[in-house]
Amino acid sequence: MKYIILYLFLLSLISTIKSSSKASIKHSSDLIHNFNQKDFPNIKNYPLKTLAYITPWNKEGNKYVEKYSNKFDIISPTWFEIKPDEIDGELQFILDGSNNIDSDFMKNIKNKNENIIILPRLHAGFYDTNVMQIWFTKEVEHFIKILERRIKYNKFDGYVFDCMKVWFDKELLNIFVKNFLPKVYQSMNKLNKKFIITIIPKNSDEENFNSILDKNIFKEICKYVDYINIMTYDYHQYDKNEKYYSAPISWLKETIDFYVDKDEENADLILKKILIGIPFHGYSYEKNKNKIQDVITGTKFENILQNGDLDLNIDEKENEYILQYRNNVINYPNRDFIQKRLDISKEMKIGGIGIWDVGNGKESMIEPF
Repeated sequence: MKYIILYLFLLSLISTIKSSSKASIKHSSDLIHNFNQKDFPNIKNYPLKTLAYITPWNKEGNKYVEKYSNKFDIISPTWFEIKPDEIDGELQFILDGSNNIDSDFMKNIKNKNENIIILPRLHAGFYDTNVMQIWFTKEVEHFIKILERRIKYNKFDGYVFDCMKVWFDKELLNIFVKNFLPKVYQSMNKLNKKFIITIIPKNSDEENFNSILDKNIFKEICKYVDYINIMTYDYHQYDKNEKYYSAPISWLKETIDFYVDKDEENADLILKKILIGIPFHGYSYEKNKNKIQDVITGTKFENILQNGDLDLNIDEKENEYILQYRNNVINYPNRDFIQKRLDISKEMKIGGIGIWDVGNGKESMIEPF
């Protein structure tokens, strides 16, 4: 009798395993189907501001933005690098990348949506602190003239300023906020142009992070910008204790709470200047290690889903898809991931979102916007 019971148990177990396997494959097939959806109506579903970055090395972003021009409010092409240069024996800062400017793209997108604005990103590297102090003080007026000339010549609507180093150097940040930002913002206002800066999200290194950035600094910065794009993606860079998440919701909320005291007077005005970051990319990690092996784009993720050797898990708390694939763990956003974060942005009454970068995603990921 015990052998019959054991036999029936094994049959039941095999049936469960087969059923589970089929469900997993079906779920993967559904994901592939959802990822391949395209040709949505070119209408705006999301009521808040949508900033979309596009890159010269990923032309899919240009195609998506042109096809769905009504879904976007601000386009930021990553055309320029800010670089120090010695001219006539003096240190100056120049905009490198004018060869990347795509005038035809600008014309096409403006014809499709006359309300869209184009703010090229200005990216500055981790240059020597003394060099950057000169830039933010003695060279700021000269740098502003370069920005103004470029705006008038290329008909830009302003800029997105991206300088990571200031968020890790307290002395440099003080000069940046007290001297550089007010002067650049005044210049942009004079020309009736927009100015956005990027800022890092909440860091797990609380002691060091809190000593440099806090609510007061954030509030001061808000005086001199139209929006602040908080880069709430690439979670692994900011929290070494967690693995495999791309942009967990809890971290997003904690970042907003870290920067804004919602009980403070005028907190609503500060919140309206925030654009939270949404990634259109994921990562492949070496299993059991917080070590990145590859950046995962929409095309790569779709190819992986077509393989049978998958273990798909859904983190219901953070609303992220996690794939166990061979010896790797892979995360990647999808439509539900995006929709959840759009809903949260509305709940938190912030200004909107910023996508990095549109060309990394699939067409179906743009539909919620």
